[in-house]
This record gives sequence, structure tokens and C-alpha cells, in this order.
Amino acid sequence: MNNYQLSTINLKTKKYFNGLIFVYCILVIGSTLFAEDADLQRIVSLGPAITRQLSLLEAEDKIVGVTMYCEVKGKEVIGTITDANAEKILMLKPDIVIATGLTDIKTIQELKNLNIDVVVFDEIKNFQQLCKQFLQLARLAGKEEIGSEIVLSAEKKVLGLSLKNKDLPKKKVIVQIGANPLWVAAKNSLINNFIELAGGINLGPDGENGLVSREYVVRHNPDVIIIIEMGILADEEKANWMKLGNINAVKQKRIYIFNAYDICSPTPLSFVETLKEISRILYSEME
Repeated sequence: MNNYQLSTINLKTKKYFNGLIFVYCILVIGSTLFAEDADLQRIVSLGPAITRQLSLLEAEDKIVGVTMYCEVKGKEVIGTITDANAEKILMLKPDIVIATGLTDIKTIQELKNLNIDVVVFDEIKNFQQLCKQFLQLARLAGKEEIGSEIVLSAEKKVLGLSLKNKDLPKKKVIVQIGANPLWVAAKNSLINNFIELAGGINLGPDGENGLVSREYVVRHNPDVIIIIEMGILADEEKANWMKLGNINAVKQKRIYIFNAYDICSPTPLSFVETLKEISRILYSEME
């Protein structure tokens, strides 16, 4: 790699993390959608990622309702990620309900009709958006100081990890999310951001549609295959890939299984740990 290419990479990296710092400053000193002195003591979380982030912010005591997929005990379960029970939520008398892009629109409207404050967090596509959302959540929970410290620490670590493998040959990666039909991480996704920051190339399709065929994977010949445990039999899928001996990932035995929560529902700190693990498997010695 010549000096011009190295300079270009360094410039892009600096611009990316300068953007993070800018977002951080805007969120800290700017106005918010909610009054900063609001006493939000009762929060209903409609997403596992939101619940994990609230726990990290030491605001678990403020959570009164969660979905059945949230990893927290002793809280009222009000339904699933997509199908929440509005009447059950109303009985909890929440100060705010934090929904996700997967929450049914009708449920959100029903909650608003019941005069319940609802904020919707869009699907996260990269680390920058994750930090922005996390800081917003910290403000809502009255945990700005803790949130700021966590974000600054995570940004520093992600920057270091993103520079670690930049001079190495890029590994081609397929991340499998579903089996029937075969669905892989597309380029407009959080998983794509993980792969690129780790120094790899995501072979998934452009956009958000990750529907592909086995022939697509064989044709693109990934060096690494990562299988996400998300309602599929990961060990069985790994065995299926091992039958295709003409793929580099199979020849080199570089097929890995990841927990869905780690890669799909991160906090800023868990993002760092997952990125560290992806970086390791992309550039570790062959098994």
C-alpha cells in the first residue's frame, strides 16, 4: 500500500471520528426533545437493546415494563418487541415509553391516544448512531454524566481497534442471520459497520435486503463466515457450510457462531467487545 492510500485511509478515519465528537458535543450542549428537568422515574422499554443500555446507565430501577426478550428480571412483561399490550402498559403508569422501529405503528398511536409519552428509537446502522442514541437515552433517564463517560471511553477504544488492522489484507466476510430463506447482513446495517471497522469486507448485498442464495455465497467465496444465533440452528448451519469445500472459509475452518444480542443489540461498551472479537477472528491464526 502506497503513502497516498495510507493518507486517504487515515483521513477517512479521522473524519469518521471527528463526526462522532461533533455529534457528542451537539447532544451534550444542545436542546433536547424533552425537558431536562423532567422527573422520568417510570420507563417502559420495548426493545432488548434499550433495556441493556438502561442497565448500563445504572437506571434499571426506573424500568417498570419490558418485552419478553429483554434480559432483565423482576420487571413486568408487556408483550413482544413487535406486539406490545397498550392496556398493560397504561396500568404501569409510565412517564415514558421507549419504542423501536420494530414496534407496531398501531401500538405507538394507541399509546399516544392514551396520553402516554412515546419516543421511538430508529434502527441503528453504525457506531456513530449508537452513541447518539445512547446519549439521548442517558438524558431521558437522568444519567447524562454516566452516559458521557461511557461514550468517550468507547469512542477511544473503537478508534484504536479500527486502526489496528488497516494495513493488513482485507478479509472477505459473510454474516448469516437467517437460514430459510438464507439471509445475510447487507451493507446498510450495523453488522456491516462491525465488519468494516474490524478491517474486513462485508460481501452482503447493497442496501438493506440480505436475501441471497447459497450460490451467491459460493460465488463470492468468503474468507470468514459468521453465523448469528437468531432462531436458526447455528451448529446445523455450520455443518451445512462445511459440505461446500470450495469456499475459503470452509477450507480454512473459519466459520464462527455469534450470540445475536452481542452483535445486534449492543451498548457502546459491548460494541467494543464485539468489535474486538470480530477483529480477532478475522485476523487470528487459522485453526
